[in-house]
Amino acid sequence: MRINRLSLYNFKNHSDLKLDFTADITGIIGNNGKGKTNVLDAIYLLSTCKSYFNAIDYQLIKHGETLCAVNAQFYDNQQIDLQLAIEQGKKKKLKRNDKQYDKLIDHIGMINVVMITPDDVELVTGHSDVRRRFIDICISQTDREYLNNLSEYQKVLDQRNKQLKLFAQHRHFDEIIIESYDAKLVPAGNYIYKKRTEVLGKLNALFNEIYPAFSSGEELVTFKYESDLHTRDFASALKEEINKDLGAERTTVGLHKDDIQFEINGFPLKRFGSQGQSKSFIVALKLAQYRFLSETLGTLPILLLDDMFEKIDEVRAQRLIDMLSSDQFGQIVLTDTHIERVRKHFENVNKSINFVEL
Repeated sequence: MRINRLSLYNFKNHSDLKLDFTADITGIIGNNGKGKTNVLDAIYLLSTCKSYFNAIDYQLIKHGETLCAVNAQFYDNQQIDLQLAIEQGKKKKLKRNDKQYDKLIDHIGMINVVMITPDDVELVTGHSDVRRRFIDICISQTDREYLNNLSEYQKVLDQRNKQLKLFAQHRHFDEIIIESYDAKLVPAGNYIYKKRTEVLGKLNALFNEIYPAFSSGEELVTFKYESDLHTRDFASALKEEINKDLGAERTTVGLHKDDIQFEINGFPLKRFGSQGQSKSFIVALKLAQYRFLSETLGTLPILLLDDMFEKIDEVRAQRLIDMLSSDQFGQIVLTDTHIERVRKHFENVNKSINFVEL
């Protein structure tokens, strides 16, 4: 997978920006505030139909404007032209080769990217929904059925939770109504659980191959999948917890409560890991994601690196470069504030490199 061209119109701070990606490695260079990260986010947006940083679409529109557009040309055995438009008060629209998608979900998996940014520290320090989002995006790029089940699960979960609130308001409970929701929730949840278990097992194995390159080799690191379904049948658990659900006015058991526990030497990384260990953990985890996608899809995703050399020390930076120089990695787009630093890191890498200054 490669990106050839990108154009941004009123996207964040860019009024009208056009970029060509002619090399294996493209360095987007500029001072802070120039919009380097926004270029990476635009590429990510064309992959997942969501911004990496902004949950609300209209926040992607340049201040004072009413619409924005992100257009690009990709190539993966065939040319793929994408045009994405966001207008205030309307749903975003995406066209592939001039044909508009009826549902954006149908696009997921077409353009595969992996993004590594300083904000990824949230994977360690943030709420469980950040870690669920990570694994969901990873699996969704390789499994359309997973994505469909995830969408179905969230839709039915929202409906079930609204019904629980209505029961509380009206002081009335109808078991048949809840069972109708559970009949849809359970099969979707069981599929999600099966795939998360499978993929997290593969990621763990890849992660443990990669992490030693970024560490002293003395610590033992791993991550554990935490789920209600490890010890309970989902359908039975929903029935057993219905009184708790009625009191809480929401569904208290299920796949939406899953988490991933990152550990170092048997202890939670969040509490016992150093800043350097957390950074190494995150980089290794994202590179494991990259390896998983490439091995599963049979194609190399685009790797997006945001200010990596500002945030990790020289030793870890060089180890990362040594790894990226192998043929296991494809096109790379990165940002940095200093062009000479990037030149130095990649001077011995046998890949073409080009710089764009903003």
